[in-house]
Amino acid sequence: MTTTSTARGSARTWWPELVSWALGAILTTATLYGLLSEHAYRLDRQVEIESIAQDVLTLAMVPALVWAGRRSRTGSLPGHLLWLGLLAYIAYTYVIYAIGVPHNQAFLLYIAAVTLSVAAFVDGIGRIDMGAVAHAFGSSSHRGTGWFLIVIGVAFTGLWLTDIVPTIDGGLPTTIGTGGLPYPVYVADLGFALPAVVMTGIALVRGHIAAPVLGAIVLIKITTLGLAIWAMAIGTLMNDSDPNWTVAGLFAGMIVVCTTVLAHGMSRIARPSSGWLRPTLWQS
Repeated sequence: MTTTSTARGSARTWWPELVSWALGAILTTATLYGLLSEHAYRLDRQVEIESIAQDVLTLAMVPALVWAGRRSRTGSLPGHLLWLGLLAYIAYTYVIYAIGVPHNQAFLLYIAAVTLSVAAFVDGIGRIDMGAVAHAFGSSSHRGTGWFLIVIGVAFTGLWLTDIVPTIDGGLPTTIGTGGLPYPVYVADLGFALPAVVMTGIALVRGHIAAPVLGAIVLIKITTLGLAIWAMAIGTLMNDSDPNWTVAGLFAGMIVVCTTVLAHGMSRIARPSSGWLRPTLWQS
């Protein structure tokens, strides 16, 4: 192997940790801007409080992202799955920030967070040899988890549609976004997140070879979303307002289910076959 090839291989090996440090710097700067600037979020006060609360959670997740990236680099399958789940959280969160927050000085940071997290996610999941990791999850059925994800995806799709469908013949949804633009959560959920949740659930029910990997990532993503909802509830409470305890309670239950399934699965996961994480996305 030539020196150039060795250097390239080393760079590929270090990619999860390097991109995690880069994202960590971006997220730290963006969240501190949101927390310290008086004019970061020119939104309704309640939405501003929720945005600040999410900044606190995201900042707290930066060390976990860097740790997971390091574990991924050293060949840990659980570490790699956690890394991918956190990347999904970052991409989802900052798509909403980029299209739902009035333009501010951190806009390019939001775009950089989306670009890097999506690129790292696609690379990280595309390099997994699903056949090599399949046996690591054992032979037990994942149908229960699959139906759980299907129910969640369908339920939230129906919930969002009850606000949108009645406005087809005129009028605006109750959760209209800034300046009359569509609510960014509807864009992210109905366009990307909820279809991914339902499709992953179907894959788990049908026993697809890639389903356990996708299921772990989705469960981590739902857990982080639940933590964000609770961060917002706590922020609302600290500002002498009453959070929506029904929503908070629903997400508390989802957090318990997701973390229980993840903890059980990770405790039983075996070492995957050698070479389960390919060195490059595109094979020569």
